[in-house]
Amino acid sequence: MNFYRHIFKLSLIVVIVLFGCKSRNGPKEVDELALFTTTEIFDSISENYKLVPSVERLIAISKNQPFENKINALLDSISENNFNNLKIEIIKIDEAQDGYKSLKVNLKENPGFIIPDSLGNYRSWYDFFQGSMGGEQTSIILVESLLQRDYTGSWIDEVEFYYQNEKIGELDHVHLSEVFKRN
Repeated sequence: MNFYRHIFKLSLIVVIVLFGCKSRNGPKEVDELALFTTTEIFDSISENYKLVPSVERLIAISKNQPFENKINALLDSISENNFNNLKIEIIKIDEAQDGYKSLKVNLKENPGFIIPDSLGNYRSWYDFFQGSMGGEQTSIILVESLLQRDYTGSWIDEVEFYYQNEKIGELDHVHLSEVFKRN
């Protein structure tokens, strides 16, 4: 009788360990979004170097997040990965009746910014706007990372950029003055 009681207890412990400790929630569903960088290639036709977008890494964002939270998580990752945590914030997300989504984002300077170099190197958007390659790299990273052209889920259809709450105009090296469309 004692023997059977020990077998029963041992069997019960095995059942609890095998089945009782498993999560019933299943795996979390995530969206993988790309953070872009640029790669410099030589164009043999023009005999010049040019920058092309390339995926640097993927980030995982829970599918269950509200759309605005997904955008904010992406903006924070872009800023942290490429722009020394400079603020990139949503101004507005418009959605038309047909589901077309338009995003307006603001590139905001850190507190204490007065003039270029007032906060030190690369602590201002100004530094990322400088130089033909630097400005082009900044433009490519922002546009491609936000548009997520290869992402197949519901996403924004266009993005428009602002700097310090004003629409970005024509600048020498940064090409962010137009409305960029996904397709």
